Amino acid sequence: MATIKDVAKLAEVSVATVSNYLNKTKPVSRKASTRIEKAIEELHYTQNLAAKSLKTNVYSSIGVILPNLTDSYYLQIFQGIETAVNNAGMSVNLAFSHDIPELEMQVAKQMLQKQVGGLVLISCQPDKWKFYQESYLKQGRPVVLVDRRINGLETSFVHFDNGNAICSVTEEMLRLGLRNLTLMAGPENFSCEQACIEGFLRAFTSDSEGIPTVMSMDLNKESAFRKTTMLLKKDRPDGILATSELTATGIIEAMHVLGCTTEDIPVITMGEEHWNRHTHTFATYSIERPAIQIGANAANIVMQQLYTMGENHHLCLRCNAADYGTSLRQKMQPVEICKPLKPAKTLRILMLDVPATHTICRMLKNFEDQTGIRAEVTLESHNTLYESIRRGYKDAAYDVYMYDLPWLPLLAADGILKEISPQLQTIGEDAFLPGSLADFGKFGDGYYGIPLMYAPQVLYYRKSLFEDPVLKEKYEKLNGTALCPPRTFTEYNAVAKFFTEETDEIPYGISVAAAYPECLAPELYMRMRAYHSDVIDADGNVVIQNADALKAYGNLLNSVQYAKPDYMQATDVSVAADFIRGETAMLISYPGYLTELSELHKNNLIGSIGCSHIPGKRPLLGGWSLGISSQTAATAEAFAFLEWACTDRMSNYFSMLGSYSAVTSTYTNDELVQLYPWRPLYREAYPFAGTMLPGVSKSGNVIPPNDVDAVVCKWLYEMLAGNGDVEQILSNTQEELEQLLN
Repeated sequence: MATIKDVAKLAEVSVATVSNYLNKTKPVSRKASTRIEKAIEELHYTQNLAAKSLKTNVYSSIGVILPNLTDSYYLQIFQGIETAVNNAGMSVNLAFSHDIPELEMQVAKQMLQKQVGGLVLISCQPDKWKFYQESYLKQGRPVVLVDRRINGLETSFVHFDNGNAICSVTEEMLRLGLRNLTLMAGPENFSCEQACIEGFLRAFTSDSEGIPTVMSMDLNKESAFRKTTMLLKKDRPDGILATSELTATGIIEAMHVLGCTTEDIPVITMGEEHWNRHTHTFATYSIERPAIQIGANAANIVMQQLYTMGENHHLCLRCNAADYGTSLRQKMQPVEICKPLKPAKTLRILMLDVPATHTICRMLKNFEDQTGIRAEVTLESHNTLYESIRRGYKDAAYDVYMYDLPWLPLLAADGILKEISPQLQTIGEDAFLPGSLADFGKFGDGYYGIPLMYAPQVLYYRKSLFEDPVLKEKYEKLNGTALCPPRTFTEYNAVAKFFTEETDEIPYGISVAAAYPECLAPELYMRMRAYHSDVIDADGNVVIQNADALKAYGNLLNSVQYAKPDYMQATDVSVAADFIRGETAMLISYPGYLTELSELHKNNLIGSIGCSHIPGKRPLLGGWSLGISSQTAATAEAFAFLEWACTDRMSNYFSMLGSYSAVTSTYTNDELVQLYPWRPLYREAYPFAGTMLPGVSKSGNVIPPNDVDAVVCKWLYEMLAGNGDVEQILSNTQEELEQLLN
């Protein structure tokens, strides 16, 4: 067994340095830390092993790593493990991976430090054989895998015969006349999920009329909810099979939202044994798996092998296919697919073409079922939507418009939007973030819209970098201040420079989005707000040529020096991707670009992203509203759509699918906050958020914000290209904006 001295010798450092690294008592340089970590892995060193255990190999506990306890199948597996271990006079160390590979590795190493004798593991990394081979098996600590194999790891394996169970149930569904069937399974590289897929497809070999569809997803209800909304938007299967009750929860929730029930589309799920066969599950039918027995067998094998490392066991608990067929026939009769009634009315809606509105489109079936109104949505890009709204108004082509926040004064003043103040009395302001109903819909004394999407700028940062003791010490020596989320844009550039030029931990401090004016203008405007400067003041005067604006321009010019060099091609989407991939230490962005849960899980970012107010604490307020065309003959139907899309009726579902509303309850929902820990900050940021003031011509007309942005960015691009100093750029911008307003 390796000692701390062996680690120090191999790493070519002192024993004290190794101790500091392990106990985090003093900072250790990054190079030394890397050598120590490599030595620990090579020597399979385990910290703080009890002397008695080292000498006698007597263990009092085993480790258990499960994906979660939310799925009742895993809960029963743990019940079986715990009973077997307690009966043997031992204890259990339980940890969860949440199907995040990096987290699994972390807790597996912690188990070694806790001196567990062996491990029962449901792994989410099927190719990570070497770590378990070297750190556990070679050290005399048995590992028993449950359900999911690890390729190349020669160890005991306990599982259920998923393939034949799914095959049997699928064959029975086909006999009952259900032809178009969908299997929703977890990642295909999990052996248990692959067995389900193979069994499902095998059932169709003798049924030429059956139509099999396989959809893979993360094993959580949120992923299942998203996948089901996509499925039902395109198709209506005769039946759905789920490989876990957790995913079945998301499937059935999506079905109900879209107007279907398990009577319309039966849902069959893998489950566990239970005595209450009529009330134990919300699904149409649950395949019984002996989960408690699986857990007990795995625990008994581990304990047996603690002191007698004999041959490995491969235990497959098999199903009785005939029993499944009989009980399924009793549970369910052939299902006649219901045809939805044809809605009596049609509503024409013009919206922005972004992922959040695609989400709304996927959920339109819910609106149609609730109201009997058919919704036809036309999607337009941001740079054409404003003109399409004006053309649509002239032609009376649409009933509902989605408009950008700065467009409200133009659309209301020109009579394009209908005043909806009387209708809003049925909703009330309390449902929305304080002040948002006025900010997103009020012009003059009337209301013309309801907030649909709310998005303040937020600073995201990688906590591991900002909390690293070596980096903190180095930054403080260089800058004389502590390394922390920057409070000013001067600090922002200092931190960006530090990560870009002074460390090897990450390629760049930041990214800057400048591919087109819609991206570049916010980069400038957020700095101008922080320096308390405007482009146009409250009296309609162009005031960009001033000392505070000069600071904002200079700060942006400095920022690009420490940004990823592709900023002239970078967009809001690409800079968020840079951050998720680990190429940048900080990101200032709107909420909608950091909502894909599967991507965050895959990159191990849930829990490791910090969020803070942006420097200067005066973020730009991004957002979109829905308003009603003044030309519509269907005001009641149009307002019904606004109420459906914008209030708490659907806001939680839209939030799960990647959209952010101004509904207060979505920022206080515990489950949503657990999924996206930065949500409360979005609510907290609202009082500080705002927009740049619109331009008003000398004749009293509101200037389209896009026209103002185009002038500002025209000269910004000249500045970034090095064509003129900042003072001259400001002068040219001032002059051209004055011409625009005149």
